[in-house]
Amino acid sequence: MKSNKVSFIYISRNEGKQKTVNMHYRFFMILKAFFIICLLLLAISYIILIPRAKKYTAYKEKIEEYQAQETQLKQLLHDVNEMSQFNTYMRELIGLGLYSGNQNYDALITAAAGREGDLHLSTTPELAPVSGVITKKFMSGPRRHYGIDIAGKTGDPIRAAAAGLVVFSGWTPELGNMVVISHSHDYITVYGHNDRLNVQERQRVKKGDLIALLGNTGYSIGSHLHFEIWHKGEALDPQDVIPEYKTKK
Repeated sequence: MKSNKVSFIYISRNEGKQKTVNMHYRFFMILKAFFIICLLLLAISYIILIPRAKKYTAYKEKIEEYQAQETQLKQLLHDVNEMSQFNTYMRELIGLGLYSGNQNYDALITAAAGREGDLHLSTTPELAPVSGVITKKFMSGPRRHYGIDIAGKTGDPIRAAAAGLVVFSGWTPELGNMVVISHSHDYITVYGHNDRLNVQERQRVKKGDLIALLGNTGYSIGSHLHFEIWHKGEALDPQDVIPEYKTKK
């Protein structure tokens, strides 16, 4: 007669004693099936689920990368839009409505400055607006810093990097007292965090003219000048343009 029980014999290695564990055959078969199912599930997970999980992780990383690129693209479009608005504002300041839309921008600057045509207006930014230690350099990308910071003492003179026309002279939340000068050949220079402004909008300046006094206004920690150079809507590194700053790179 067949037994309906399964026996397991355990022999202790140290004591040499034998122990017997009896288990009902049906319960043993259930337990055996359970372990087989667990092994099958583990095998399926290893063969199917784990590769899928790896693919999911890879897709997730790609999605995050695309989202980061989309954010950068949106920021770029925002910057371009701001630059376009600024360019519109600048042209309104110098009287674009009085001229045909096809007129050369350099000629427009000269006409706004005066019919005599100051030869200094054809110069590009080349004079360091202030001497000092560069505490923060130009950075593009997500950590953008479209200019350089030059440390100095409050009240140090800030001079125009080139001759041109002042298109903005006033307060902004980020750069405090700020001056923006338009030059020929689509150059624009920006001077931020000034303590005091010495020029007004639509005022002509020559290279080296005093335009402001160095300060610590706006979003700033410590007295310094934030200086930017733009050319045809693109930010340039002043250390690539200004001879005095090139030596400090």
